[in-house]
Amino acid sequence: MSGNSIHILDKDLSIIKHELKVNSPFEACGVLVGLVDANDKNTVRVVCAVPIKNSNRTHRSFELDPAGFYKAWAGAEDEGLDIVGIYHTHPLSPARPSAWDLEYMQQEQNIWMIAGADGIFAYRWKDGGAQAVEII
Repeated sequence: MSGNSIHILDKDLSIIKHELKVNSPFEACGVLVGLVDANDKNTVRVVCAVPIKNSNRTHRSFELDPAGFYKAWAGAEDEGLDIVGIYHTHPLSPARPSAWDLEYMQQEQNIWMIAGADGIFAYRWKDGGAQAVEII
């Protein structure tokens, strides 16, 4: 998936911030549903952030609940949309990819949005590493 920038509305950022707060000290996770901008292939547009249960409820990792992921994916497909990203929280650390995140970013090439104590940042795997994605 392309995407040098991600357009996400305040309502969806608020959902992610809320998930960070109410699930702390455990990681929370979900998906970003949307599409690649028809006029600018370098921009991904988020239509909604969808919280999904963390099946691996720990302080340092997450696993999207398979049933919740399937429901989000099927709902996106019904609307003609895609899963364009994954979000998760780092309640006890900065919003930077961990070693675990980097390993899985290589396999899941969508945008990764991370919310931590220092804010919300987005990344994607490109050219052998995590690269920042502008949030607009």
